[in-house]
Amino acid sequence: MTGNVIVRTAQGQVRGTAEGPAARFLGIPYAESPLVTGRFSAPVPHPAWSGVRDALAYGATSAQPDRGVTLIPEPIIAGDNELNLNVYTPDPGRAGLPVLVWIHGGGFFGGGNASPWYKGTSFARDGVILVSINYRLGAAGFLDLPGAPANRAVLDWVRALEWVQENIEAFGGDPGRVTIAGQSAGGGACAALLAVPAARGLFGQAICMSGGAGLLQTPEGVRDAASQLAGLLGLPLRLEALEALPADTLVQAQQAVMSARDEGPRDRAAVARALAGTRLPWAPWADGEVISEAPLEALRSPQRSHVRLLAGATANEFNFIWAADEQITADDVRAGLAKAGMSAAGIASYLEAGEGKRPGGIVGQALTDRTFRVPAQEMAAAKAAAGGAAYTYDFRWAPAAGPLRGQSFHCLDVPFAFDLLSEAGVREAAGDAPPAALAAEAHGAWVRFVTDGDPGWTRYNTSARPVRVLDEGSATVEDPLRAERESWAFLSAASD
Repeated sequence: MTGNVIVRTAQGQVRGTAEGPAARFLGIPYAESPLVTGRFSAPVPHPAWSGVRDALAYGATSAQPDRGVTLIPEPIIAGDNELNLNVYTPDPGRAGLPVLVWIHGGGFFGGGNASPWYKGTSFARDGVILVSINYRLGAAGFLDLPGAPANRAVLDWVRALEWVQENIEAFGGDPGRVTIAGQSAGGGACAALLAVPAARGLFGQAICMSGGAGLLQTPEGVRDAASQLAGLLGLPLRLEALEALPADTLVQAQQAVMSARDEGPRDRAAVARALAGTRLPWAPWADGEVISEAPLEALRSPQRSHVRLLAGATANEFNFIWAADEQITADDVRAGLAKAGMSAAGIASYLEAGEGKRPGGIVGQALTDRTFRVPAQEMAAAKAAAGGAAYTYDFRWAPAAGPLRGQSFHCLDVPFAFDLLSEAGVREAAGDAPPAALAAEAHGAWVRFVTDGDPGWTRYNTSARPVRVLDEGSATVEDPLRAERESWAFLSAASD
């Protein structure tokens, strides 16, 4: 397959191009521009066009701050409609191919679908269509604003999934074989979609990488973020006033709300606040309508047990943020874990496991476990208890050299899952020789899950709790996170 390829969608014809084993279609609008419908409006289907529309370049990203160098290279692209998606297909002439819909991360305030780490060429090579979407970020996507629908970014995800249902057959896909997937905030998005009534029937499987129910906001947190934003802008929370603001002004104010959380010294109080749990200010929340309930409640529902789940995290996610801090003491760690509610036995377990390490490293590991690794286990346990199928993994490979050597850090597993170790930015993150065999294994597991609903290891159950430990020499291990899970068990007990 070479040259340009034309496909007819429900809105009109699009022109893509061949890229290796894939036909690539970029920047297809799945909804009308918010510049037309309103920044804080619900998405509406894009109107039809005449002739052939070029889908040869990435579409616009949502308005966001320039974060400089990030773990995943995610270029910011100017344009007038961030509600766009990319499609990578093995062959538009085929039929019945499984579909993977990728929701990018970035803390719900940054990121986009144009990252070289999100290319769908390897998935297309292996018979899977990849669809990667952009959506509204920050206040535009999540601000609780009177007169505007709640969780507008969630409505964007739903609209993109509706577009897939309407159009994916034209690209060779099966609308009845759709898996949603994402990493970090994208994993949180997939968890949120499990509790969205409007999304039911639009997908049958979900992959939550380093992100789940714990990344969602609370109604109280949403109200607090809205109040802070209004104060910074010096404006009332009125739809007309905020619609009239320049996009950059809104982005600067939403960033100021985020920055306020991180101000102050790294002292005992900061450790306690961190270990007590933090929420992203701009994130989905259970508003009762768009998101009807907490994702864990949705996972426990036998009525939704048919949706299969793959969830996991890296072993050291954000440890590096705290690991080098020399001001933190073991007493600070002990006090912070106690204030969070952890038992004496749990505290002793963390201090013993971190013996010989800087106390800041223990804080980082505790945060990694609380925010990512243990919630993945909880999601799988909830799904298994409802009679559904769930699988979990723990990605533990770490580079031997580089600034984060010895750490299996946040985002490191993405190029392995996509089997894109030669793409820009991977060498800087994973070193000069990341193991190709591990990429083949991780990617192969994702392909099997998308295709057949089984990544190739034992289904999760609450007796043996099998977890696939992904590393050089991977193995399926029974309950390898028992100490971490039991140390943080008080959190899930409090939410029941």
